[in-house]
Amino acid sequence: MKRILLLFCLLASSLIQAEPANVAPAIITEASGKLIAALTEAIAKDGAAGAIGVCSEKAPEIAAELGEKHGVVLRRLTEKPRNPKNTATDEEKALLAAFAADLENAKKHEPRTVTSPGGAVVFHAPIVIPVPLYLQCHGYPGTDIAPETLAEIRKLYPDDKATGYKVGDLRGAWGVTTAPKP
Repeated sequence: MKRILLLFCLLASSLIQAEPANVAPAIITEASGKLIAALTEAIAKDGAAGAIGVCSEKAPEIAAELGEKHGVVLRRLTEKPRNPKNTATDEEKALLAAFAADLENAKKHEPRTVTSPGGAVVFHAPIVIPVPLYLQCHGYPGTDIAPETLAEIRKLYPDDKATGYKVGDLRGAWGVTTAPKP
């Protein structure tokens, strides 16, 4: 048992010290998978209106859990937030504009890595609306979003800006921040 624990600690340590561009995609994939599973379960049980609570409560928990597990800060960011905590900074807005330009020009939207003034490395990967299912909560009110779902959105997020999307639109980005290298 001690050997397994030691091996786990060594592996975790190597992930934290690894280059963000090498480990961040796996962390994002893990977070996306957990979030999609929770949303799918909520939609199957309570419809799209039930999924709003998952994003409100479960998404921040998933980000915190995986951030702690991998020794990073994991967040979603956007210019049109549902949760105000996900509002992009001015620097992140410039990054989102670059992702949007890539999408507009049919370029592959490659993730980007930046180093903050404090030495932390931040890996950003775009979030694009992949399938019509997402439009039940992020599409157009009255067309894609059912009245009961819209009511739940307005109840939990009175200042919501996260609607009006269509499949293929840039929704925002994932950000994975690693500690500054010693």
